[in-house]
Amino acid sequence: MSKALIVENLSKNISNQPILKNISFSVERGSFCAFIGPNGAGKTTTIRSIIGLFPYSQGKITILDQDAKNILSRMKVGYVIEKENFFNVSAKQFLCDMASYYDIKQEVVLQRIDELATLFNIKDKLDDRLDKMSSGQKKKIMIIQALVHDPDLIIMDEPTENLDPDTREIFYQLINKLKNQNKTIFISTHNLDEIEHYVDYIIILGSGEIKYTGKWNGSGNLREKYNQFKQTGVAQFHLDTPAPVQGQDKYDEMVKKNLLTQEEANILRSKTTK
Repeated sequence: MSKALIVENLSKNISNQPILKNISFSVERGSFCAFIGPNGAGKTTTIRSIIGLFPYSQGKITILDQDAKNILSRMKVGYVIEKENFFNVSAKQFLCDMASYYDIKQEVVLQRIDELATLFNIKDKLDDRLDKMSSGQKKKIMIIQALVHDPDLIIMDEPTENLDPDTREIFYQLINKLKNQNKTIFISTHNLDEIEHYVDYIIILGSGEIKYTGKWNGSGNLREKYNQFKQTGVAQFHLDTPAPVQGQDKYDEMVKKNLLTQEEANILRSKTTK
């Protein structure tokens, strides 16, 4: 499978402090990749570097087979950043202005805005000024602007923050539909319970370094497995389940401390005894 996004040896300093430390990862085309990690890990800096909002000290980013430093590489990218500054224009004017950067006919833009605004139940607010909208309404508009030009790569930083539960469900149903259309999804979020049924791959960033990259098999609780990974350093996101293994060892101790389930302990024990 080809890559929609490749990040190679990316480093970024802010005020002479290293924020990203030579990180490398890639995202498969047509996949849903979750970019997770604690606050301050460097996730937002990574995303802003990918979409061209931050210059980076060293490294290379390739978007849909084009160097990210070429502005044309972002013509088929849709993005939502964590915080956005809004001007005193209407939501519809903002969406049309953003869409004007792409080679799309005006009637297509208006149709897409109408469809997405209807889906997110905000069509009656399109004439309202953005700076007067609630945080949840603003987030809906940002999601619409990310999708209005039918991008092939969708990059979002905390896209469901400030959204109500019903809208979050609508959002993930739409994202899953887009993934099934071979769109590539790259999302940073702390709401792991929301994505565990949709995500294919996981990238964990910590202290500006890649801590883990791999598949998620959709089995179990992603938040629990992520917390266990933070405590033990052992990745258990995509392992198959072997037959139980008897005997007391360090894995049984971890089960007693609720750091692992018995099933996970059996998996890890079998790997070390082969």
